[in-house]
Amino acid sequence: MVPFDSLIWFYILIAALIPAAVLGFLGKPIKYYGAVVTFLFLLLIFNTPTKFLYLSLFAVWQLALVKVFPLVLKKINKRPILWLFVLLSLVPMLINKFRVEIGGSVFGILGLSYLSFRAIQVIIDTYDGLIGKIKVFDFLYFILFFPCISSGPIDRSRRFTKELETPYSKEEYRELFEKGVWKLFAGAFYNFVLSNLIYSYWLTPLDKGFLADVSYMYGYTLFLFFNFAGYSLMAIGTAHILGVKLPDNFNMPFAALDMKDFWSRWHISLSTWLRDYVYSRFVMSALKGKWFKNPYTASYIGYVITMMTMGLWHGLETHYIVYGAYHGLLMCVNDILDNKVKGFKKLKRNPKWQPLFCLITIHLFSFGLLIFSGRLF
Repeated sequence: MVPFDSLIWFYILIAALIPAAVLGFLGKPIKYYGAVVTFLFLLLIFNTPTKFLYLSLFAVWQLALVKVFPLVLKKINKRPILWLFVLLSLVPMLINKFRVEIGGSVFGILGLSYLSFRAIQVIIDTYDGLIGKIKVFDFLYFILFFPCISSGPIDRSRRFTKELETPYSKEEYRELFEKGVWKLFAGAFYNFVLSNLIYSYWLTPLDKGFLADVSYMYGYTLFLFFNFAGYSLMAIGTAHILGVKLPDNFNMPFAALDMKDFWSRWHISLSTWLRDYVYSRFVMSALKGKWFKNPYTASYIGYVITMMTMGLWHGLETHYIVYGAYHGLLMCVNDILDNKVKGFKKLKRNPKWQPLFCLITIHLFSFGLLIFSGRLF
């Protein structure tokens, strides 16, 4: 069963959320009930013995890594050990990406990329000393939390654990519940109404050809926004009712003035994850090690590596790789214009010019999504 994809899912979801709401309105903790609900929904999502076995193996593998990693660090506190454990954490995802077969079937798990990034975050934060003791229950609940299994958002373990341990008063939960219900229904409207209308009456009838490709570019951009933002809203709304404030994943992206601004508004949990754990770490290491004479070079290469990582995260197909390279180039150009062209930043802040910058940004991103869609390949 695919999350948030059918009426039967919502019937079961509403029935499961009612006891959570009762607990919340009574001022009782929802943590353990939420864990039970998560387990039951995992059984629905991974509804064959093979699928659930793969999920269980993944969870046990990641749990073993995060428990063993601090013990190894006490004896060998070297950066290569960090990258070794990150690579080991990526093994299930790499197996799936390269379509390596195990026992005659592909090791594929719904939402594997999202699950892997959550586990890797715990490993890196442990290395940085931001996470101390790792509790088995909290870790498994964090990486397997069912609302964000398939499409995120990619939460952070410290924030998630703090949410679990923070009790809500009746008044606080009422506010959280109301926001959750609104997000759940808004997400359903985005996904089941708007994105389906765009797909059925705009994208599906299109043939091939230049004008059709241009039309597809605009339609696909709107379709993907309403589809993805809708899923994110439904996941966040469900989490709110379960007493967890998942971070927002979209913030008016089409009001962005440039590509840097856009990526701070679109798929926010992924872009900030890549910023914190790929871009920032690369640039800081490059500056500290004096790898390049010009400090801007580290930033440019960091953008390319970061956006290529994003492309490869989606898949190894050519269009994903080109999509990542395209956005890496755009981020570099954005940085050059901001820092090398006199008066460019001031021009962007001018209200008279901002609509033009928004329009340019939308078209740059929309062309990127045309690449992402694979239609050109």
